[in-house]
Amino acid sequence: MSIREKFIKSFGWQALNVTSQVILQLVFISILARQISEEAFGVMAIALVVVGFIEIFSQIGIGPALIQRKNLTQEHLNGAFFISVILGISFTLGMYLLAPSVAEYYEHPPLTSVLRWISLSFFISALAIVPRSMIIKEMEFKKLFFSSTTAMTIGNLGVGLGLAFNGYDLWAYVFALLSQNTLMTILYWIYKPVKIGMSWNWETTKDMIRYGGGSTLFNMFNYAATKVDTLIVGKYAQTDFAVGDMDRWRNTGIYDRSVYLMGLPITVLGKLSDSVMFSGLSQLQDDKARMQRAFLSAVYHIAILVIPGSVFMIFFAEQITVLFLGPKYLDAVPLVQILFATVGFRSVIKIADSIVRAMDRVYTASLIKASFLICVAIGTYFGLKSGLHGVAWALVLAVVIQFVLIMGFSLHLVDLKPNRLIKKFVPALLISLVVAVSSYIALKINGNIGDNQFVKLFMGLFVNMLALGIVAWFAPFVFKQGKDDILDELASRLPVQALKKRWKK
Repeated sequence: MSIREKFIKSFGWQALNVTSQVILQLVFISILARQISEEAFGVMAIALVVVGFIEIFSQIGIGPALIQRKNLTQEHLNGAFFISVILGISFTLGMYLLAPSVAEYYEHPPLTSVLRWISLSFFISALAIVPRSMIIKEMEFKKLFFSSTTAMTIGNLGVGLGLAFNGYDLWAYVFALLSQNTLMTILYWIYKPVKIGMSWNWETTKDMIRYGGGSTLFNMFNYAATKVDTLIVGKYAQTDFAVGDMDRWRNTGIYDRSVYLMGLPITVLGKLSDSVMFSGLSQLQDDKARMQRAFLSAVYHIAILVIPGSVFMIFFAEQITVLFLGPKYLDAVPLVQILFATVGFRSVIKIADSIVRAMDRVYTASLIKASFLICVAIGTYFGLKSGLHGVAWALVLAVVIQFVLIMGFSLHLVDLKPNRLIKKFVPALLISLVVAVSSYIALKINGNIGDNQFVKLFMGLFVNMLALGIVAWFAPFVFKQGKDDILDELASRLPVQALKKRWKK
């Protein structure tokens, strides 16, 4: 099987994997949001940010180092496993000791127990690093799909919702996370039983740590930039009509859920780029011409799917929010609308991230991520003076700045001129205009069909699909840019040859 065929097959399985994860997570969160309090989400948001940030250091980029390295020996695998386990144990113990200080900083004692329980994920994740990395490196995403789907179904829907319906509130979320991670680790080893020996060459391990160090810096700044706004909101946010601990945690929960909805499409694309794109591009790292083609084609496809989608989500933010989070999160709708404006930028940024990681330029790219972190932190702090809306607009500005910097660096790495990249965005922008007009018409129609949010969302989808179908039939050139033509790709998979010929005109 050629690299291209393997890439396409892997992309299909990972797309199915990510889609199933998002659907399962949406079902879990949608039901959970109706069973536990907004305050519980606020507390959990802070706990997950703290643990997620520390987990980056607990792995020091060993997983990405295994994937990026072309030739692995048994000593690489041995060193990666033992280093991961040692760090996992160390960080679990460290978080146990640090938890009271974090809880004291946020003036919320229950955080101590939550953080201590969740910190077990450091050790659990450490055990999974080697088999998971080898699955990704060898692009065996079918195994990844079955592992994650099984673990999420049992852990989230079984354990988590079972506890939620029995009144465990915050703890339903905590034990859902732990059970899911435990099951996933067990399944990784079942599907990929990597042989681990006792021989350990420190020189080979140091080589992985060198790359892993840069990857850790890159991930640290990137993760911190996506979470520092929630941390600042959790510390300082209050309402205009009341001051108190409960109001602060409610605001944090509302803001966190708004960011969660905004991040869903980014999560999908992020998981695809972190696995398939990163693994595939790592195999092409010495072939600049093929890297250029892969980069431009990826930008075209992501942009043409995500940018029009983000326009649709801005228009129908209320329906999406109520559908996935429930009516009590209506206060989040204006925030969700603002944050959806960042989806297109962040999605394309994921492609650039894969380029810099595959070409081992993570140290330089880390400076860009650090700049992004500073912009988000400063913007959030001063944006809070205008409320949560100010924070959302500050985040939009920070994302645009990051987009310009990381895309410029990626173009330099693959030796591409900006005009070739800009052309790839033209179809997405034209289709976005069609979506904006169609969505406006759909909202006007919705004013006459009652208050059912699901029906309104369905009407929006129907009107947009009808409009896009008309454009595809009468002006198919709108969807084309250079050798990339998504209509032609779709038509090639349809049995209706007449339709294929029509689209090719």
